[in-house]
Amino acid sequence: MPQKENPLWLSRRGVLSSFAGTGIATIFGATASNYGATSVAATDPIDDIPLGTFESTLDQWQTDSDITLSRVARHARPLAVSEGEYALDVTVDGAPTPTISRPITELNLAAHPYFVADVVPGRIGGTNAPIAFQFRLYRPTDVLDDWSTRELVAESDPVTVPQTVPGQIYWDASDIEPELLDVGSWLEIGWIPADRDSDSSDEAFAYRGGVVFDAIRATASVTPVGSAYLSTMMRDLQFDHGVYDRTEVRDEFDTGEAGTFIFDDGTTVPYRFEVLAADRFLLTVADTEIKFGGGWD
Repeated sequence: MPQKENPLWLSRRGVLSSFAGTGIATIFGATASNYGATSVAATDPIDDIPLGTFESTLDQWQTDSDITLSRVARHARPLAVSEGEYALDVTVDGAPTPTISRPITELNLAAHPYFVADVVPGRIGGTNAPIAFQFRLYRPTDVLDDWSTRELVAESDPVTVPQTVPGQIYWDASDIEPELLDVGSWLEIGWIPADRDSDSSDEAFAYRGGVVFDAIRATASVTPVGSAYLSTMMRDLQFDHGVYDRTEVRDEFDTGEAGTFIFDDGTTVPYRFEVLAADRFLLTVADTEIKFGGGWD
């Protein structure tokens, strides 16, 4: 079999094709075209559990006072509705630390420990800082109550999205202890300007503005999280160093390749792409490892 038709290279090409439409595909365009095309679905089937499509209802999402939830149509917010015809429009009028939440008792978290969502934060008063989002997992303190009291089980690291810019937020919860995943049955998403302290009891800051959420889901594959992570990283690199210019492959080996991403100001960022198994892939950008595919548990 010719080298470029090796199944490992086909799998690699399939993973890279999953970036189509995310702005990532151009990063790998020059090298990916050297390998035979295949569908990522053939090597990495993604098992999604939708938690918020908002096509007909609010999909059980709820909130507290000073926050209003409604559905917004694509024709009204074409850049904010990422899938289907509707998204969730969250309007905040003075809450210091806004959140939305919903029960996830029907979800097997051990089988679907990866969370992603599309978000567009609107302009808010008092700061130009990006908005920091966090996923949080809760359990009830009393199984007989109505969820009026909850106990935090785990939370994600903050993921920032600039104001008025479409972005994705994500959480790889696969490293949480299984017994904690078993008791978690309430999912929350909270957000606050990145220059504010979300743990502070000072309520002097009043968040006034909106956020649109769409395509909130849990998945059995880490690929959507990896794709969102990489997209966020490249957005930040381009903010600091100008637009992405090209990829230079410096080394090709049996299970992958290594090289650099080059940006408009001349900055080079090293990367290494490795096929670890037929459905497991690792991309290292600088010192950051990003996982794709399955079989990581």
